[in-house]
Amino acid sequence: MQKFSSKTIRFVAFVFCAALLIATAQAQTKKKSTTARKSSAARSALRIPTGTEMKIRLENEIDTKESKDGDRFTATVLSPSNYADATVEGHIAKIEKSGKLKGKTELSLAFDRIRLKNGESAAMDAQVVKVYGEDSAKEVDEEGNVKSGSKGKTTAVRTGGGAALGAIVGGIAGGGKGAAIGAAVGAAAGAGSTYIQGSNKIKLEPGTEILIRTTR
Repeated sequence: MQKFSSKTIRFVAFVFCAALLIATAQAQTKKKSTTARKSSAARSALRIPTGTEMKIRLENEIDTKESKDGDRFTATVLSPSNYADATVEGHIAKIEKSGKLKGKTELSLAFDRIRLKNGESAAMDAQVVKVYGEDSAKEVDEEGNVKSGSKGKTTAVRTGGGAALGAIVGGIAGGGKGAAIGAAVGAAAGAGSTYIQGSNKIKLEPGTEILIRTTR
């Protein structure tokens, strides 16, 4: 019976251990690769159904007087519960400011991506349905544009007030000449009031709650 030297035995043992370590490392690498592929597949599989309504809370201020097209914002999902605490990322798509005397300011928001608490994320498209508790956001149209109040009514009311003041002045002055003076004073008061008011704006404070609906 052939006998092996202790040196040979140690060498064989070393080779065996090395082979075992290599096999274990390869198995772990394969497992990690499989897990990564599954995780990647899960992320890419995330899809928000079209027509899903979400109530979100704005994390940044959006002010049409200071903000500009392309400015980014984030919001936190409040409901429904299966998306609660997810982060929604978006940007200002368009701001159209009103004139000094009439018109409405319009704000259009674009929603780009949603990221869930577990790290899953997906692209999203949505539009605003409703803005809660912000007086500057008077309405939302069918295309999701947020609008300020119209300046037409405000201008008319203020001009009417100026006309009333003019009538009083005219009465004091008396006669046709007084009426002419009163009309001039009334017009000046109305125009001055409107100019001081400036253009309407929409200001959404951090914490503002907004209802959105996914469009695809």
